[in-house]
Amino acid sequence: MSHLFKTTASYPNALMLLITEDDPTVPEIDRVSNIWQSESMLAIAVQHDAEGDVELQITNETPSTSNMTLLFHGLLPTGRRLVEIQTVYLDRITGIRTLTQELPLRIWGDDPGQPEHVVIECLGIVELS
Repeated sequence: MSHLFKTTASYPNALMLLITEDDPTVPEIDRVSNIWQSESMLAIAVQHDAEGDVELQITNETPSTSNMTLLFHGLLPTGRRLVEIQTVYLDRITGIRTLTQELPLRIWGDDPGQPEHVVIECLGIVELS
């Protein structure tokens, strides 16, 4: 699988945020699911920073599903045509620019609860920023 972006990062509070607007609405985080969404943010439970870094890959190809679980499949609306991946302290990891006002994507992880490896599969034409 080729990737557009690859890095490792530490995620305090075990949350990776995909933020779509400048003034995002934080989703209500319950202790029931592992992904929470508002109209301007997607929060994903990942491995806690005390246990080590999380490997993040962004690609336009479906990863090998033998060791990956589909965690999310949907659209992220973004009026500014930018989805930023951040930590809960708003440390920016990277940004995904879109041609339209929504980003269709799938998010895969090596664990359904707190993945150590996360793959974001962009289903549209994107540019990393």
